[in-house]
Amino acid sequence: MFGDVKSVAVVGASPKEGKAGNIILKNFIKRFKGKIFAVNPKYKEVLGVPCFPTVKDISEDIDLVVIAVPAEKVPKVVKDASEKGVKYAIIISAGFSEVGRKDLEEEILKYKGDMKIIGPNGLGVYDPYSGIDTFFIEESRVPRPPKGNIAILSQSGAIALALMEWLALHNIGVSIIVSYGNKIDLDEVDFLKMLKEDKNTKYIFMYLEGLKPGRGKEFIKIAKELYKEGKRIIALKAGKSRRGKVAVSSHTASMAGEYEVYKFAFKQAHIIEAKNMEEMLIYLKTLSYFG
Repeated sequence: MFGDVKSVAVVGASPKEGKAGNIILKNFIKRFKGKIFAVNPKYKEVLGVPCFPTVKDISEDIDLVVIAVPAEKVPKVVKDASEKGVKYAIIISAGFSEVGRKDLEEEILKYKGDMKIIGPNGLGVYDPYSGIDTFFIEESRVPRPPKGNIAILSQSGAIALALMEWLALHNIGVSIIVSYGNKIDLDEVDFLKMLKEDKNTKYIFMYLEGLKPGRGKEFIKIAKELYKEGKRIIALKAGKSRRGKVAVSSHTASMAGEYEVYKFAFKQAHIIEAKNMEEMLIYLKTLSYFG
């Protein structure tokens, strides 16, 4: 899905073990075949990778920036990356609308220009085909699944991690896993459109907390198109109960829609609904056998 990414800059890269910027940079060194740059004004190099004070100080073109710095610093990084002509930004940092700082998200959107943003407040992307891995949990703690044809979309980082570990332990391959957090820019509809064009994806599993207002019709439309092309979507809707809706809303500042509306939309769009996580795992295991 991110096959056009040939260069990456990790903003907040660190030589300190256990730091998000350290783990993410190690992930790229291990898997990514393109050019890798580190960004941190404290260092000249990190883990053998050339390090620069800002994204703008890198003389070469950058396709993707991965941002792992405190929330207050993110808008400036986004501004620099946008002005440099970066295509994608994955914002790992937390501390935005989920804690009442929607103003920082608005500032990011003001600066982003044509750049496409995943996040903030998510784990980002694990794509075994392109070598992108922004999940800042050591592989010794959460193993990575091999290449396959199953895509996972989850607003919740905890669910994405749990599925990643389960898939790896059962040796079930994935085309991509996306944990997109507060989805201030790219959302489920955008990811489904991207997956429609992705030759590596046959099945799409979604842990859906709630669509953005006004995105329902587009969601159904793209889901129908995927169905016609033989790509199946399996969705688990979070926040079905009143208590669940409160939990989901407080978690990522999303509005969890009325379950009955989603249930109807799933039927309209030929989306298979998993009633709970156990059922989701059964679908995953079953479909993995069919290749």
